[in-house]
Amino acid sequence: MRKWALAAALVAIAAPVSAGRPAVTHAVTVSQLAQMLDRVHHRWDGRLAKQISDMKLTERLSASRLARLQTQLPGSQSREALLAIAGESAFLDLPADEIPSNPAPSTAAQAALLAEASAFVSKTIDRLPSFTATRETTRFEGTATVISGRLQTEFFTLNLWRAPSAVNWECPGEPKIGYRRLSIIDRTRVAVVYRHGHELHALGEKGGEFECPENSVSTTEEFGQVLAWIPGAIAQGKVTWSHWERGAAGLVAVFQYSALVPLRSAEPVAGRGEIALDPANGTILRLTEVQSWGEHEAGYNGNPGYDATVECEREVDFGPVNIGGSVFYGPVHRVAIYRAPILWPRGSAPEIDAIYRQNGLAESPLLEYLNDVTFTGYRLYSAR
Repeated sequence: MRKWALAAALVAIAAPVSAGRPAVTHAVTVSQLAQMLDRVHHRWDGRLAKQISDMKLTERLSASRLARLQTQLPGSQSREALLAIAGESAFLDLPADEIPSNPAPSTAAQAALLAEASAFVSKTIDRLPSFTATRETTRFEGTATVISGRLQTEFFTLNLWRAPSAVNWECPGEPKIGYRRLSIIDRTRVAVVYRHGHELHALGEKGGEFECPENSVSTTEEFGQVLAWIPGAIAQGKVTWSHWERGAAGLVAVFQYSALVPLRSAEPVAGRGEIALDPANGTILRLTEVQSWGEHEAGYNGNPGYDATVECEREVDFGPVNIGGSVFYGPVHRVAIYRAPILWPRGSAPEIDAIYRQNGLAESPLLEYLNDVTFTGYRLYSAR
């Protein structure tokens, strides 16, 4: 764990934040984001990337709208910043004008659709052959909460701060929090394999998506495990109707759930989220999971310990993939987010209290890791 004696050094350079100093993060709707990009798309790429990163969406940016906005941007930095804030928005509602007003299906129609979804899961898991795919990950690190510009641009550029629990989630590499709210710290492109009905493994990697080898918790996508719990949740009445959405091929039926969701090599954790289905056949097109649990760190220098709630969110988009001439539905895109308080709580130590006081913080800012992942190149796997 990072030694919090560093905090004393940080206090020495801190200065009180002016009450009139604006927050660095601005909450915007999808429409406001689009309007801003229309006005400033000619701006220098790096400057525009900083401006985008300093925003936080209050509505979900759909994949189709993200693709259109990406074409307006001047370079890779601004496109990456837009990708990051779009990923953060994956767990929010779509803008109201993107949600159709069609009436909800009857209770019998809902039950029939959920039964088809259960059958889809069982059939998908049973039919999946051994295969390989290419997993490309862009990994961001930064802050999730609205904090002062001084704290973001001066403190976090020191590359010293991480949540106490982040020791289990920081692989690979050292923290590289930069002057943007979310900065890229890693890119990987690896071959992965699903073999004999077992979980997805990264070839050549020891750990999972956020995982150090010694840690047992990961948000890595396992093709079977990510779906396997759904039939049980449906049978227990844990899935209920939510709303309609417009998808690439027509209407999509969206249900909400609250159920125990597995974490890799750990006990299931209570989760909630949405399941988006094709109303024609129950095919699962999108799945979100929001999970939270307690983390504890022992005290230091005679000070109290650290107890905090951390949160992990996952969103998976499924699509048709061709494996050996047969079409299956598998993950094609995923967003995974991990959040935890950066600071120990008030009362942990005088230097920690000074950081809260001198920066006008009512509570700790949240560290955020965000992974944007795509799966391509599915093909049959055969051991040599």
